[in-house]
Amino acid sequence: MAASSKHVKTFKDFFYERKKHSTSAAHKNVDWESRKAQWLLAVDQLYRLVDELIVRNFQASGIQVSTRKEEVKIYEDYIGSYLTSNYIIEAEGIAIKFFPVGTIIIGAFGRVNMLLPNETVGLVLQNWNTWRIITGIGSAMKLVDFNEGQLVKLLQENI
Repeated sequence: MAASSKHVKTFKDFFYERKKHSTSAAHKNVDWESRKAQWLLAVDQLYRLVDELIVRNFQASGIQVSTRKEEVKIYEDYIGSYLTSNYIIEAEGIAIKFFPVGTIIIGAFGRVNMLLPNETVGLVLQNWNTWRIITGIGSAMKLVDFNEGQLVKLLQENI
């Protein structure tokens, strides 16, 4: 009887053991310091792209624009706490804010939210150098290119 009782577990025990083994295996297969470094570099590259697509176009249109970065601390499992920056653009009463969410998300290498006057838009890092905009919700959700045309469309809908 004692031998057979070893195999009888509660759902809680079963899932705890399963999670413990799968989590530790996944944790060992990922170089989390390298992933964090790549993530922080990708966020900096996004902000340089934002400067090209938004800030320079505001300036070229004769609009006064100011930018600033705010240092923030993020905590993620396996990586721990680290510092990164939010990026704020202000132009003629319009504020656009980019704030990193993190690198540990399903289906991408990271996420940054873009706060517009009337909407928060998710941006995902599809591979280490391609940012995409999340549109729609649920089964209608899709990813579109993060480019000037899509940004103009978002601004027209939200300003």
